[in-house]
Amino acid sequence: MSLQPEPETHPVSRAKAPWAMKAESYLLFLKLKELPQGVYDELEEVWAGDEFGKFKGGLGAVVIVRYSDTPAGPYDELILVPGNFTIPPPSSGPPKIAKRSLRIARIYVSQRTTTYNGRLNWNIPKHLARFSFSAPPATNTSLPQTLDVRVFPPNSTDGDGTKPFFSCTLTPWRWVPAIPVNMAYVPMSMVLTQPPCPQAAGQRAAVESEMLLESPINPNDISEKNEEAVLVGTERWCATELGARSWARGCWVETHAGEEVEEGKWWPKGVRTWGVGGWLEDGVFEFPEAVEWKL
Repeated sequence: MSLQPEPETHPVSRAKAPWAMKAESYLLFLKLKELPQGVYDELEEVWAGDEFGKFKGGLGAVVIVRYSDTPAGPYDELILVPGNFTIPPPSSGPPKIAKRSLRIARIYVSQRTTTYNGRLNWNIPKHLARFSFSAPPATNTSLPQTLDVRVFPPNSTDGDGTKPFFSCTLTPWRWVPAIPVNMAYVPMSMVLTQPPCPQAAGQRAAVESEMLLESPINPNDISEKNEEAVLVGTERWCATELGARSWARGCWVETHAGEEVEEGKWWPKGVRTWGVGGWLEDGVFEFPEAVEWKL
């Protein structure tokens, strides 16, 4: 039985763990000496306190995912994993928890349903954003020469002049074929450990207001005014071991200086990725039920 109480009313379709998903994704590796300014969204800034774990560095990544099939429907995703953090132990008894683990510090998605369920299922601090890709997902027989990725604040629309807060150009390696990769056999931990998610101040009131609407809000309506209802909070810690298998190749990575949209509100300053990354095609990703505990 979960340690997380279920809300009485859900603003979107409820999709509990486990999830199995299909996607194409791109890994932009990084290694940070310290956490940059603005690593957390304003709502999750409390995570910067030592009581939520100290940053210990190690290999991190910016991850871009284009989900074609999930229990919440298709959506796009931008993730920042700065590296490893220490984990406060449970107050008493099991489960046995590692001393340090990877953590998602910031994450943006293009859809409301996954925002709500990701926070509730695994403490993943999802927020809304608009995505733009210069080419459709690749296949083994059809790779773009380059792929431009741009991510914008949720209130923006195509052509309104809003600048992206994150953008990069990826160039897949074409001279070597993709090889099958199963993360179960990669010699590094794929466990994500997340502190409890804070809840938006007006979340419950926003849900109640949505329940009075004649028709539900489109899950793909990412206007910022529709975000508060899906910014649900949680009460327990979560550790989740991710599973992934795909066809993988390398790629060249060029990240572009993000625009200072609202003084860096949307993305931390000074995040620089390596010039070499990973390009994962025809991926299958598995998010099991989380291991839960309270401090």
